[in-house]
Amino acid sequence: MLLAFDLDNTIVTRSAELPKAIAESLAKVREEGHGVTVLTGRPPLTTMAYLEQLEITECYSTNHGSYVIGKAGKVLRSNRLRPEDVTGLLAPFLHESHVEYACIAQDTVYVKNPNDERWSWAQTQNRHLRLYEEGLELHADKLVFSTLTGNTEIKAHVAKNHAELLTYAWNDGYLEVTSPNSDKGSALALIATELGYTASEVIAFGDGPNDVTMLSWAGRSIAVGPHVHAELLAVSDEHIASPEELGVKTWIEKNIFSLVNH
Repeated sequence: MLLAFDLDNTIVTRSAELPKAIAESLAKVREEGHGVTVLTGRPPLTTMAYLEQLEITECYSTNHGSYVIGKAGKVLRSNRLRPEDVTGLLAPFLHESHVEYACIAQDTVYVKNPNDERWSWAQTQNRHLRLYEEGLELHADKLVFSTLTGNTEIKAHVAKNHAELLTYAWNDGYLEVTSPNSDKGSALALIATELGYTASEVIAFGDGPNDVTMLSWAGRSIAVGPHVHAELLAVSDEHIASPEELGVKTWIEKNIFSLVNH
């Protein structure tokens, strides 16, 4: 079997910690001959520390599925928003006071207001925070919008003018926009093929809207935690506890190790 995991709120806690007990369980899964992969919305820069803890050096995906690594570090997919996409997406909202935005391009985060606390996380992740200026031509990993009035207006703009792009609306009011054909489901299909697994041999774990395609593609799907997105819960076979409560570890002991012992 191939076990595929989202990171945040799936095997990583809300305080950004990977519990040692979960890491040990995944190591044991590999020792038993099963595959383990990670697919996260995080960029490579902030994913590597977790991959190191899990001793995963190949066959994983970052940036919501837009960046996929195969065996021996081979790049299976590397998609980014084009400069014209970035310009077109931001143009209607450049001077709207109720809209904040961030254009994430590798290790640099270009924002409307560098002093806005919503982007303070960039400093803690050793990323460069820069003022976004009109005329910049950026190949972006993703755009992030945040408003106090909801993201209906922004979603409508994307749907009308950039229908090929993917959007993820989060429970905390953020809306992320990524390149086309860059979802976790197709990324998982690439990884599974690279490792020699069929969909029926894959078990996927996640909690957010960007995990829906991944869990839909996998032969077995597990929703994780109390804050799981409603759309994801609808495509899940099971619902387990949060990483704080070691939900994944408990599930593995019951469903993987018990099979080995019997």
